Amino acid sequence: MSGTQLLLNLLGAIALLLWATRLVKTGVLRAFGESLRQVLQRATQNRLSACALGIAVATALQSSTATALLLTSFAGRGLIALAPALAVMLGADIGSTLVVQVLSFDLKALIPLMFLAGVPLFMLSGSATIRQIGRIIIGLALMILSLGMVVTATSGIRDNET
Repeated sequence: MSGTQLLLNLLGAIALLLWATRLVKTGVLRAFGESLRQVLQRATQNRLSACALGIAVATALQSSTATALLLTSFAGRGLIALAPALAVMLGADIGSTLVVQVLSFDLKALIPLMFLAGVPLFMLSGSATIRQIGRIIIGLALMILSLGMVVTATSGIRDNET
């Protein structure tokens, strides 16, 4: 494989991964955004539940950064104090780590099943929440697919001694 083809395949896989991550984040925020805000306000009353909430939110959003942005907006409005916000962020870091660990397994067999579940939910449902759940499932399938593309694109680099 030429260097140009390798770079093109790698950049394409990364672009798909970024788009899939955005798809999942958008689906979660559209489906559960307001309820996430309400749960965040209730769960931050003690540090242990705040940490658990951070794990759940970061796992759902696939991003501790997105969780940090939510917390920043809440803190700016005075809806959350500093100590609970830090506990949520600690949980968000743990949640991001758990997502990375799950995605490190070989999940390629799940991709067609996820598409078969997600596409009908997204295209055929009249419920906005169900449509967004379909979007989330499609996004997760695309994330797994893009990670496989990154592995395939870089296999030549990994085998090269230089």
